[in-house]
Amino acid sequence: MVKQLPLKIGIYIWLSLVIVFAILSPNKVGMLDETTKNMYFHVPMSIAATLAFFSSMWFGFRYLRHKNLEDDLKAEAASGLGFLFNILAMATGAIWAKFMWGAYWHWDPRQTTIFLLFLIYSAYFALRSAVEVPEKRASLSSVYSIFAFPPVIFLYFILPRMVPGLHPGAPEKNNPDVNPSVSGSTDMIIRLTLYAAMIGFAALYFWMHNLRSRSATLSAKLEARAAEEPA
Repeated sequence: MVKQLPLKIGIYIWLSLVIVFAILSPNKVGMLDETTKNMYFHVPMSIAATLAFFSSMWFGFRYLRHKNLEDDLKAEAASGLGFLFNILAMATGAIWAKFMWGAYWHWDPRQTTIFLLFLIYSAYFALRSAVEVPEKRASLSSVYSIFAFPPVIFLYFILPRMVPGLHPGAPEKNNPDVNPSVSGSTDMIIRLTLYAAMIGFAALYFWMHNLRSRSATLSAKLEARAAEEPA
């Protein structure tokens, strides 16, 4: 825990500076106007969710290969954090929609796909809660997480760019100013702030995953020790 203190402080300072700068910065992206500030949270949360779901798939592979229950606990921790960041991205997207389109929900392609991911990983946790045997639960969950990740890429990054919609970056919206994460025409300060926020939230995810994994592993060991002790 002491060894992680510098990392914890570093992440805290980094994100604090990014948040303060994002809120106070006068720089705006074309049609987004003041909602540009929301972008510094909405987009990085989506990236963090993607990293988390990828981690869940990775540890699922590791469990199926090595049959180590610690890998299953790490996969569960990753899925839980991905689920959390997905909900936060969905919420910030709804706030964005309210200011841009007049209502919190329009069933825009991106809103629809992020909701589908919510359902996919809700089923993941339902599956885990339905199986009591740890080894069987770990095997089924690992297979599920492996097959669940390709839809993450398709629903997050591919389908919304194929189907017309209201969201910036949709096929009919060819203005490069509404894609600040990739557009070279966007203000450099905006792009750097967005990239800094992405790095900060990614680091936050890895730190949180480390804590959740260690906590889950410790709890599992304590439960196993308690089960071995005579009544």
